[in-house]
Amino acid sequence: MKIRINQNELKCEQCGAPLSEDDIYVRVINGEKHYFCCSHCADKFEDRLK
Repeated sequence: MKIRINQNELKCEQCGAPLSEDDIYVRVINGEKHYFCCSHCADKFEDRLK
């Protein structure tokens, strides 16, 4: 699934790595979409919320 994003605006919510349309991992957490560079960062972010 392609997501159109402005590369200067979106960064991984866990580590801060810049995200591109070709390299983005999206996970829905508590009903909201969150954007990450990989599943490992998504896991760490979600674990912090527990």
